[in-house]
Amino acid sequence: MTTPTIINNKKIILITVAFYLFYLLGFILNEDSNGGAFQDYLGYKSIIKLFILDFKNTFLTYDELGERHSPVFIIILSYFYKLNLSDTLIRFISFNFSLISIIFFLKCLTLKYKYINKNYLLLISIIFFLSPTFRSLSIWPDSRIYGFHFFIISVFFYLKYFCESKNIYYCYLNIIFLAISSYFSINFCLFSIFFLYKFYLDLGISKKFFNCVLLNFFLASPAFYYLFILKIFFIELGTPGNYINEYNFSNTFNIANKILIISSIILFYFLPVLIAKKKIFFDNNKIKIFEFIIIFLFFLLITKFFNYEPYFTGGGIFFHLSYFLFENNFLFLVISYYALIIIYRLCKNNTDNLFLICLIFLSNPQLSIYHKYYDPLIIFLIFTLLKTELNNNYFNLKNICLIHIFYISFLFIGLIKSTF
Repeated sequence: MTTPTIINNKKIILITVAFYLFYLLGFILNEDSNGGAFQDYLGYKSIIKLFILDFKNTFLTYDELGERHSPVFIIILSYFYKLNLSDTLIRFISFNFSLISIIFFLKCLTLKYKYINKNYLLLISIIFFLSPTFRSLSIWPDSRIYGFHFFIISVFFYLKYFCESKNIYYCYLNIIFLAISSYFSINFCLFSIFFLYKFYLDLGISKKFFNCVLLNFFLASPAFYYLFILKIFFIELGTPGNYINEYNFSNTFNIANKILIISSIILFYFLPVLIAKKKIFFDNNKIKIFEFIIIFLFFLLITKFFNYEPYFTGGGIFFHLSYFLFENNFLFLVISYYALIIIYRLCKNNTDNLFLICLIFLSNPQLSIYHKYYDPLIIFLIFTLLKTELNNNYFNLKNICLIHIFYISFLFIGLIKSTF
C-alpha cells in the first residue's frame, strides 16, 4: 500500500532548495553551531603546514602533535593547499561534497522503504541540513564528517545486498567504503563487526564469506601497521575537560559515565520518533515488572560510580540542562533511567539492535563525551540499520515535520550557545 501524496513535486523541490539555501547561509556567515568546529579546523591548518614542509617526518611523528583525528584527511587538505587554492574555495568544495551524505541517505531510505512515497523520504533525508554537527563540520572541514559520508555509502551497499540483490560485490563495496570511512574517522571501524556478523548469517562458512573477512584484514593492515608496528598511536582517551588538573579529576575510564550520558544522548535523538509513535512504538517488547526492577538495580549501581561534572567538556544536552535548571544532576539521572528503559525495549528480543547499540557505546572510547559524535549518526541509524517498527503509518507530513521542528530547535540552541 503506497502512502498518499500530500506534497507535489514542485513543492518538494522548493522545500529542498530552501533547505540548501539555509545551509549555504551558514557557510556565508561562518557558522559554528556545533561549537569547537572552527577551533578544530585551525588546529588542522597548523599540521597542514607541517605536512607541506616535511611530509615524511610529520607522518612518522604524528602522535607527538597532540591531534587525535586521523592524519588522512589532513594530508588530503595539504594537497589542496599545495595547489594554491584559497582557503574559502577549499572549504566551499568540502562544504558541497557533504551533499553526498544526503543523496545516499535518500538512496538508503528508498531501498528500505520501497512502498513509501519518495517525497516523504526526501523530506527525511534533508534533515541533515538542520543538523548542528553536519552543518558545522561541513562548513569547517573535519575528518569525522568525511567518515560519516563514507559510512552512509557503506550502509547503502549493505542495504543494497539485503534489500535488493544478493550480489556478493555489494558486500565487497560495503567493506571498501567502510574502510575508507574508518581511515577518515576510526570510530566507524567497529561497525565492520556488525556487517561481518550479518554477512556470516547469510553466507555461512563459505568462500564468499572468507573473501569478506580477507578483504577486511587487507584494508585494515596499513592502519594496523601504522598504529601498532610503527607505534604511531595517535588515538588517546584524552581528558574529560580543560579543568582536569585544577580539579584533580582522576584520568580513568569510567564506564558509568559512558552508560548514562550516551544513553541520554541516544534518547534525545529518539524523541521525535517516540513522540510520534507513542502508542505503538516497541509494542512487541513490553517490559515486565521484574525487568523494571533489574533495570532499576542496574541504574542504582552505575549511579554510584557516576562522577561526570558540568565543568568538563561535553556531557550531553540533558546533563547540562539539569544543572542549568536545578544546579544538580537529578533531572539528568531521571532522564537517563528512562533512556535505559527505552534502550532495553529497543534491544529486547532483537540481536541486531543490541549489537548496534553496543557498537555505539564502544565507538567513543575517549573520556569526554560530545553530542557531535552522535549527530546525525543516531537519526541515520534509526531510519536504516536499527529495527524500530517504523511502518507505512509513520510516514506522514505531521511526523516528518516533527523531526524538522526537533532539529530546528536543536540547531537554534546550538546557535545561541555558540554566540553567547
